[in-house]
Amino acid sequence: MSARSIGIGVVAGLCGAVLIDLYLIVSEPWVARHVTALLVMQWDASNLLGAAAYRGGWVTAAFGTLLHFCVSIVWGILFVFIVERVARLREHALFAGVLLGIVAMAVMRLVIHFGHAVVRPFPSAGMFLYNLIAHVVFFGIPVALVATNMLAQRVDGRRIRV
Repeated sequence: MSARSIGIGVVAGLCGAVLIDLYLIVSEPWVARHVTALLVMQWDASNLLGAAAYRGGWVTAAFGTLLHFCVSIVWGILFVFIVERVARLREHALFAGVLLGIVAMAVMRLVIHFGHAVVRPFPSAGMFLYNLIAHVVFFGIPVALVATNMLAQRVDGRRIRV
């Protein structure tokens, strides 16, 4: 991968991270009782710290957010790596984004299930759908659209080949 490709992956991953975090922070208190922005941010930290993440206040919330951004960047770089090699995905960014969201959610839920997170992955069908929407609409599709658009940018009037 070129430095440009890695940079595109970083930007795309960060865009997805910001959008999914905003969606979760704004909507989750309406979906799950007693959930606050602080808890949403601490939840990511709980994957490494377990229940201690919920006792760490804004420090563990910031750590959880940083962790989430790092993981999102990895997904962005991985996405760019794949679409540079699979032209059909690059040509169908919306489909690629839906696929990315589904795969990212499935993989992350497996990591959570085997990690230290102290909540069940999907306590109900409604929460499954809520998380699927979060990962597809607010993460996968934005990452795919940002990455594929950046990959197709022109320099000096010529299309950049990837």
